[in-house]
Amino acid sequence: MYRYVKISLTLIVAVSLMTLAAPRAAPTQADTTQTYIVLYKQQRVPANAAKVIAKAGGTLVYSYDQIGVVIAESDSASFRDNLLEHSRIENAASTEGFAVKLGDELNSADVAASGDLLNTTDGWGDPMSDLQWNMYQIHVPEAHEITGGSPSVVVGDIDTGLDYTHPDLAPNVDFANSVSCIGGVPDQDPAAWYDGHWHGTFTAGIIAAAENDFGILGVAPDVRIAAIKGCTDVGYCWPEDIICSFMWAGDHELDITNNSYYVDP
Repeated sequence: MYRYVKISLTLIVAVSLMTLAAPRAAPTQADTTQTYIVLYKQQRVPANAAKVIAKAGGTLVYSYDQIGVVIAESDSASFRDNLLEHSRIENAASTEGFAVKLGDELNSADVAASGDLLNTTDGWGDPMSDLQWNMYQIHVPEAHEITGGSPSVVVGDIDTGLDYTHPDLAPNVDFANSVSCIGGVPDQDPAAWYDGHWHGTFTAGIIAAAENDFGILGVAPDVRIAAIKGCTDVGYCWPEDIICSFMWAGDHELDITNNSYYVDP
């Protein structure tokens, strides 16, 4: 319950800011239809929410009853004003313009520049671990002398999904807890949460690349990793997708999540 109270309080501030802040440069969702986050005053979604949203000129896409939030769509310019006439609704905001694109923080120039920071593996790691200077910076070889993690630990990687066919990731992928949250709606079809970008596979490898005499070695090669696709294949992270991602992680009681992105606000 505590985790949902924290999410609710955060959303009260976030939705309010979205109604005031100037949108950042971002793509439009599709045509004139916009996605809205609708926040209710009580920590629940009323039974008649779909009817109220329809009467206001929209469609209920998904409901998060635990935190009193609905994801809705509408092409009506008066949709928000119509919603705010209802006493149960705290606020509503379009997410148009509020997606933030993942930066191209890893490119060939960066990789080439990292050559000055290479370390000797001294027998540690997998075949390409002599390139993993970052692991030496955070003393992963020493940590692995204590533990490589536990299969009982599930890490949720909120990102662009992951390539579950990759030999370094396949042994540790938790299909039961993986999901796509694109559009603010959970979808467990593996094709939906497959990484069509690269960033999620990249971060998943740092977290949990398996010790298998192939490629690199992760910080915790013995944990399981669940892909939570909260950013699109072109690298945009929409607010509704991140709400879905955190709700999924909370509902499935994942031990920890990795969040290597920025979402506005």
